Amino acid sequence: MRRFRLRRRRVAALALLPALATLTMTAPTGAQETAQKAQMKTDKRTVSYGSPIRIVGRFPGAARERVEVSYRRAGTNWRVQARAKTSNKGLFRARVRPSASGWWRARLTNPTAPEEGLQDATAAPIDTRTGNRRVNVRSQTKARVSSANVVVGRSVRITGRVKPTDRGRRVVIHAGRSNLSARTSGKGSFSKTWKPNGTGTYRVTVEAKSNDIAKGSGDRAGTVQVFRPAAASWYGPGFYGNRTACGQTLTTSTQGVAHKTMPCGTKVTLRYSGREVTVPVIDRGPYSGNREYDLTGATRSRLGFGSTGTVLSSR
Repeated sequence: MRRFRLRRRRVAALALLPALATLTMTAPTGAQETAQKAQMKTDKRTVSYGSPIRIVGRFPGAARERVEVSYRRAGTNWRVQARAKTSNKGLFRARVRPSASGWWRARLTNPTAPEEGLQDATAAPIDTRTGNRRVNVRSQTKARVSSANVVVGRSVRITGRVKPTDRGRRVVIHAGRSNLSARTSGKGSFSKTWKPNGTGTYRVTVEAKSNDIAKGSGDRAGTVQVFRPAAASWYGPGFYGNRTACGQTLTTSTQGVAHKTMPCGTKVTLRYSGREVTVPVIDRGPYSGNREYDLTGATRSRLGFGSTGTVLSSR
């Protein structure tokens, strides 16, 4: 029985020999082919146009080596944007300002080969290039209106520029209830004409759409006050001390206008000879001539208005 057990152990040991031999032969080869992976990351994945980002990384086993940080955007080749040097532990860092959305990577420019005679056959080779990392840039839009005040029927020009600059970026202009579309030129500029269809105050905003170069952004172009001509006169003497149709006492300092139908308290913006006032409707009138407004004496003084004439009204 004992001889039988010894024989079984010898057979099992002989069966393991081919597997041990295979592991011994393949282990060094596998170690040689496994590279130490280089790493790189950025402190931001999305950044505003013109703002910097920090890039940090590591090349394991590459001490005191020169590093190039390169950038590529859609449709272009890699371009070096910064240079650095690794520390004794293979660490490196750089600071760059992305000009548009794209990919970043780092590589060793001229890695030093191990000295002859000191090479370890089982040591992993040094990885000389990191993977690619995408950073998105948020565009910058600047816009303005050609005039903050316009007479109904006249046009307003809305202009601006989007950075980073590229041709054909779509720009949407919101003016009141109108939505206008424009495209940027090669310098990133755009221009559009808008004709208001009625009086009032209109806020104009601009929205640059996203594309491969940069994410979208917007800007307030300004506010446009649209006026119409209106015949006017003024009143006061002989009425001071009396109550108006809207229930207040008329004095020499009362600001307001009389109108036949507008509700009491309605705010009206008037312009005359470059001066502008916003006053409430406080009374009813005028009842002589074909005039629309009667200005109080105080309102007349602020506008520099005469006896009768034409003012510009935003209502």
